[in-house]
Amino acid sequence: MGYVTIIRPLNCAITFVSVLVGAWITTGFIYTPQLILAGMIGFIVCAFGNIVNDLYDIEIDKINNPDRPLPSGKVNKKIVISLALFFFIISILFSISLGLPVFLLVLGVLILLFIYALYFKKTIAGNFVVSIITGLSFILGGIVENNSACIFPFLFSFFIHMPREIIKDVIDIKGDKSAGIISLPILLGKERSFNISALLLGILCILLPLPYIMKILHLQYMIVVLIFAYPMIIYVIFRLLKKPQEPVLAKLSNLLKISMAAGLVAMIL
Repeated sequence: MGYVTIIRPLNCAITFVSVLVGAWITTGFIYTPQLILAGMIGFIVCAFGNIVNDLYDIEIDKINNPDRPLPSGKVNKKIVISLALFFFIISILFSISLGLPVFLLVLGVLILLFIYALYFKKTIAGNFVVSIITGLSFILGGIVENNSACIFPFLFSFFIHMPREIIKDVIDIKGDKSAGIISLPILLGKERSFNISALLLGILCILLPLPYIMKILHLQYMIVVLIFAYPMIIYVIFRLLKKPQEPVLAKLSNLLKISMAAGLVAMIL
């Protein structure tokens, strides 16, 4: 079970769906073999990134997440490394069959994931990098189906993942300090980090209506966003400005994840 847990299958499944959404926005549901393959590539690349991240985070996770497969000893480190290598090779081979743009994007993301775990994760640039990488799953779907509207979910993804990553960094301050990581909360403090997160979510609220205003998406998009996404995002902004205590932060992070799911549904209706 540990070998399944280490890839974070739910996150990988979300990446798979995100690739599809990048192709589906404005076009409706299409299921070409190329798109399904692209979704599989997204799943595999996400699994690779999660494994590499856990490999470099063993010592930190002993403090922050001792139940994770590697620090808890539920999995063999050598087997996990082999699994990561397998995912790397498979994703490269699959991407080649979808053309040069897809190959270059996938190769770039794989390299960026490795550099992130090795270096960026320990700096304040880490949140920016992971937010960009997450949004690129939409770009992958857009490239495969030649859909330029994929830029909208990419932007929305960035502005919801950045504050969520910052919130998670606040939760992990203790372990990050012991590992010498310079995260935003460690550098600027919790209060300023909360304010930055609230500002980013405020920008997201301004951007969300753009696809409807530009007549790229229809009224049902705005209805779903107004009923489901906005209330959760605004609530999180309000709580962040109130400087929440640590027990509340995990709930706020989960609310952002749910609002993200609502946004995905809204864009493909």
